[in-house]
Amino acid sequence: MAAHKPVEWVQAVINRFDDQLPIKVGHQNTHTKISTEHNKECLINISKYKFSLVISGLTNILKTVNNMRIFGDTAEKNLYLSQLIILDTLEKCLAGQSKDCLRLDEAMLVKQLLPEICHFIHTYRDGHQHATDLRASASGVLFSLSCNNFNAVFSRISTRLQELTVCSEDTVDVHDIELMQYINVDCSKLKRLLQETVLKFKALKKPAQLAVINSLEKAFWNWVENYPDEFTMLYQQPQADMAEAAERLFDLVDSFAESAKRKAAVWPLQIILLILCPEITLTISKETVEDSKANKKLFLENLRKALAGQGGSKQLMESAAIACVKLCKASTYINWEDNSVIFLLVQSIVMDLKALLFNPAKPFWRGTGSQNTDLDLMMDCFVSCFRINPHNNQHFKVCLATSSPTTFHFVLVNSLHRIITNSHLDWWPKIDTVYSYSGELRFMFSDTLNRVMQGLNAHPPLRMTPSQTFKEKMTTSLKFKEKATEMDTRSYKCLLLALVKLIHADPKLMLHNPVKQAQETQSSTAELIKGLVQLVPITNTTQLSQEAMEALLVLHQPETIELWNPDTPMDTFWDISSQVLFLICRKLIGHQMINGPEVLKWLREILICRNKFLLKNKECATLGSGLPICRQAQTKLEVCLYMFLWSPDAEAVLVAMSCFRHLCEEADIRSAADEVPVQTILPNYSTFSELASVSNMMGTGRSTLQKRVMALLRRIEHPTPGNIEAWEDTFGKWDQATKHILNFPKNKADDGQEWINMTGFLCALGGVCLQQRSTPGPVTYSPPMGPMCERKHSMISMGTCDVSTPVPASVTCASSASNETPLSRFLDRLLALLVCGHDRVGLHVRTNVKDLLGLELSPALYPMLFNKLRNSIGKFFDTQGPVSDANYLHFLKNVFIPAFQDLPIPCY
Repeated sequence: MAAHKPVEWVQAVINRFDDQLPIKVGHQNTHTKISTEHNKECLINISKYKFSLVISGLTNILKTVNNMRIFGDTAEKNLYLSQLIILDTLEKCLAGQSKDCLRLDEAMLVKQLLPEICHFIHTYRDGHQHATDLRASASGVLFSLSCNNFNAVFSRISTRLQELTVCSEDTVDVHDIELMQYINVDCSKLKRLLQETVLKFKALKKPAQLAVINSLEKAFWNWVENYPDEFTMLYQQPQADMAEAAERLFDLVDSFAESAKRKAAVWPLQIILLILCPEITLTISKETVEDSKANKKLFLENLRKALAGQGGSKQLMESAAIACVKLCKASTYINWEDNSVIFLLVQSIVMDLKALLFNPAKPFWRGTGSQNTDLDLMMDCFVSCFRINPHNNQHFKVCLATSSPTTFHFVLVNSLHRIITNSHLDWWPKIDTVYSYSGELRFMFSDTLNRVMQGLNAHPPLRMTPSQTFKEKMTTSLKFKEKATEMDTRSYKCLLLALVKLIHADPKLMLHNPVKQAQETQSSTAELIKGLVQLVPITNTTQLSQEAMEALLVLHQPETIELWNPDTPMDTFWDISSQVLFLICRKLIGHQMINGPEVLKWLREILICRNKFLLKNKECATLGSGLPICRQAQTKLEVCLYMFLWSPDAEAVLVAMSCFRHLCEEADIRSAADEVPVQTILPNYSTFSELASVSNMMGTGRSTLQKRVMALLRRIEHPTPGNIEAWEDTFGKWDQATKHILNFPKNKADDGQEWINMTGFLCALGGVCLQQRSTPGPVTYSPPMGPMCERKHSMISMGTCDVSTPVPASVTCASSASNETPLSRFLDRLLALLVCGHDRVGLHVRTNVKDLLGLELSPALYPMLFNKLRNSIGKFFDTQGPVSDANYLHFLKNVFIPAFQDLPIPCY
């Protein structure tokens, strides 16, 4: 098909991609997400050969999605997700565009895609709910577009500049000028932008001039960060034409800066223009300079004065701080071994700069609405100072001090994260320089975690009813305190999230303990890891929970586990990792996580990491595994996996089944280490292996999957603390669910399915509850049939149940013998539900109970079930034979025979 009808084939893939977007299909599960990713990959690969066709198709889809009218939060979210998927696919297709694409392709891009992307960037401003993400994604598309199609984007910018040179209106549209900020710029492209600006700057209106100044600055950083080698080469081999354009623009901008307000607006660009002129920078460092360079020397003098607070204007001081941070940042892209004059400039301002930005007594603040940009400025300064001299840590200690504002801590942590994740130049120092501060960082994490947890658990203050004269003051005070508390909690949440990301980026930074004793090291590691575990079940901060899971996963990598306590790695592993399993499984068992299936997937990855570590240390794999917490963790893990088997979410069931594989792998490793049979460690090893082997039944229907699960559960032979607890916990939940269904029949469909699954689970696994022994062995059961008096007083008076009468939700056994077991109560309850006459759910309950008793009940429970039936039916007889009782006949006809006519009765 592809060979004969390539256009139709590509269009079919595009249509499939469109049909599976969230805005079309609604909520995405894992299966649909995988399918969407597959469609994306297909289009990205196809675009290498049918570029125009794919880009045109994606552009049309984007236009259609953008024009959709939607209502409600769910639709809004699906629209947003769909737009991100399309934009991400476009970006990757453009990034793989062949260099020799036809001019026709470029014309098509200019005509169709570029206007759509520009509209995206211009329209989605900060007022939109998802403005930041959408604009960032759209700008990524523009960046990729400009890599091979720079002329198309440059033409749009140049045309707009030309139009604005003759525009007489005071209000001008500068959106196309701002495209400079987002495009791919190398040395030659930056030179073209500078030269174009030099030609037209003077004729522009003030708003357009300011837009050019701001956009050119960002274009410079695009060049430096994407082509650092080119920037470094500029200081080894200066380019005359680049320097000429930069100097001319400096002079034009300098003439524009007539007032202090305008100076503040242009200083950041002016310092960058000087950086582009290495020879001029060297010239103005001398005592005497020629007249044409005097304005550059004066600029630097004014910059230093303003930074030191001698400029007479707060606005100029703030602008000087911004300009000097940019100078420091740019200097880090030049190797200090080059002994460039730029370093002399940095040394002359860096002390005043740090004194201004890192003063706890007077934090740097440019006013309302500037907090994010102020933090970015401080982080740029922090990172640049570290790269310039990692051993000058005065500002580091200031940010680390417990008495410093939370914003200082936030700057410190995010700066460290940037140092770890962005260190691609050879001369940039690595993060291990500050490993000595690990203890202080751990304390910051612990303290911040406690504050956040207190904020999440805190109850709102009790409202009083004060007198009328006191009421207004009281209300105002309470509102102020609540707002302040809310702001504090929010700031600590942001700091905590940054700390968790820092752990994720480099766990060694938090684990470093060079001088502590082994026990102290283990204790500090345990505190760190258990702190992260506390964040996993948090429901109102999803990002924090997700990052905590990622951090824990990184901490469980085999090479990182060895750092938990280098002196006794195996003992520490079994102790701490078992605590992680125990705490997480306990939360999952208690249904205390709304993202339970996602946490279960993460737990599977933890199990994989654990086994990799054990395999790496297989000779001593069991050293330290005898701790009580290890046994408790294994029990809780088994309980957790068992209980997910009755989930109405088929995917969660499959994940739980796959987790049994890793229990078997751990048992194999431990068995080999101790030279004991694997069944000694994992009594139900063979059944667990079978559960794992069928966990790839993704395409199987939910009903078929549950039947397969129940069939395997019926084969469980050995009672263990895990399966006993799983059965009993499930029975407690099932009992509550049964009452809920009978009392509130208008429940969700999934609730009904969950109840069916629980019922089948209890029927299938119930056999292991018959005999609980310390030594594993097959389950056998030979109950007595019971005396006549017991049969006369059956636990449920089956003979008096009328099928047309609803069974009360609180139905319990008539006999409350002290030795009655949960299993006995369960079977009694099932027999009672066989005659449930509830007018709404009675048929549903009776049908499902009959089917589950007939098909899913563990064979080991047949004798107990038949004994209970005999006791119940025995009430219809006396010493003279059967009693002529309508209830008896009705029971036989409508309950007993239909329920058990297909039952495979074993021989006893």
